Amino acid sequence: MLALALVAACAPVRHDPSTTQAEPQPPATSGALGEWLADDPAVARGESGFQLIGSGRSAFQWRIETARLADDRLQVQYYIWRDDDAGRLLIKELLAAAERGVDVYFLLDDMDTRGNDAALAAFDAHPNVEVRLFNPFRSRWGLLRSGVELVFRASDLNHRMHNKAWVADGQVAIVGGRNIANQYFDAGRPYNFVDLDVAVAGPIAQEVDHAFVTYWNSPAALPIDQLRRNPKDIEAVERKKHRLKAWSDEQADRTLLQARDAPPPRVRNRDRYRWTDQAELVVDNPEKALGETSDTNVVLPALVRRFEQTEESVRLISPYFVPGAEGTRGLTDLVDRGVDVGILTNSLAATDVALAHSGYARRRGALLDGGVTLYELRPSAWRHAPGPQATAFGLGASRASLHTKAALFDDREVFLGSFNLDPRSAHINTELGLFIEDAQIAETLQRVWSQATRPELSYQIRRDESGRVRWSDDAGNQYRRDPKAGPWRRFVAGFARLLPIESQL
Repeated sequence: MLALALVAACAPVRHDPSTTQAEPQPPATSGALGEWLADDPAVARGESGFQLIGSGRSAFQWRIETARLADDRLQVQYYIWRDDDAGRLLIKELLAAAERGVDVYFLLDDMDTRGNDAALAAFDAHPNVEVRLFNPFRSRWGLLRSGVELVFRASDLNHRMHNKAWVADGQVAIVGGRNIANQYFDAGRPYNFVDLDVAVAGPIAQEVDHAFVTYWNSPAALPIDQLRRNPKDIEAVERKKHRLKAWSDEQADRTLLQARDAPPPRVRNRDRYRWTDQAELVVDNPEKALGETSDTNVVLPALVRRFEQTEESVRLISPYFVPGAEGTRGLTDLVDRGVDVGILTNSLAATDVALAHSGYARRRGALLDGGVTLYELRPSAWRHAPGPQATAFGLGASRASLHTKAALFDDREVFLGSFNLDPRSAHINTELGLFIEDAQIAETLQRVWSQATRPELSYQIRRDESGRVRWSDDAGNQYRRDPKAGPWRRFVAGFARLLPIESQL
């Protein structure tokens, strides 16, 4: 009977969307952001503005400033939101916005959230805040319940919402690769992620807003109070605000507290944006995370079309690069028809997921033999960051780990988003991406590529005269195996190459 009860408790839960749907709203016309773009001639022509956000400090400040400028609504969608300095300070800003009357919609994937229900429920108790969890665990505590649920719902729980989006008033959005944790904002120890966001103003920001509503209305997005089944406790909001204030008052020397109080980014300076109507937002259907396969995959087909149309060069940046047999053939076929293909990923020593590295290592020789140029970011890249451009893109902090997901097609069109070049992004998780055709943004990404692939920052991978794979650095060293990776990492990555898990990486 106990087993039957546990199985029943682990059954997937879906809310009834007919009673909880939100309607897509037009951009807010009041407030600082609405008034800023109200009479903008570029917006009237259907153009959107774009800015790349490279450094972690800037990325954090952008989120703070847009929260403070919001007048109508804030829509926040993330795969990971940690309870650390970054997570707490941004929650504090969202609560402050809610206190001003801004509606805050907070949607998190549940893979990294389970165990933090009490804090989220206290946040949700504010009358202007709603919290939902995407594809949540039915069991909220207890090892036995969790184990049973993993056994009976393994396939369901394997599908996650990997999207990252921050939208203010339907007027300005921030999308890209960053989650919310210290490591994404140059405040982590012992390493920080090298990442990129793009700030969007105008019509494409409204598209991000509407995409958020689609996920919010998904049957997989459950209100936190439905999971906890507790009445909303308004006093809990006050307690949370008090704890956050007391904590921040005691941490005045922290990096992100200093960034919070620094001069804000010029969000409303239109001259800092690149304005164009040659852009496309691509977002997977949330039903992809429910195991549906028909017409749910949007980002991958959009990327495939760009690969097929490429004539001269492709530059790919992916922290977890697992091309598989089919992807490897596709990339080497590009080389065969005269396209210069270059790839930057993490070295084994730099990656935070050694298992994923095994999927790349399995294909490394075939890629080299097919004429693909390979670079692997060194964990010591921060020590050798050559100049302000590299530092601005996160290469001047602590130990570096690549987290940027980007592509450059024919030095003309840029892709940025949450999509890793791996099977999980392609077929299992939901993703979001943005294509921008603009000469200046493409040139900026090319400069980032050129600097990040310098030998001070990245190893170049080649075969030697005997056909063996070698790593070379700026000092002329030639390594016969993954450099600077410890024995345990080498063992994990090597053993994983023997397992039939490539489709899950």
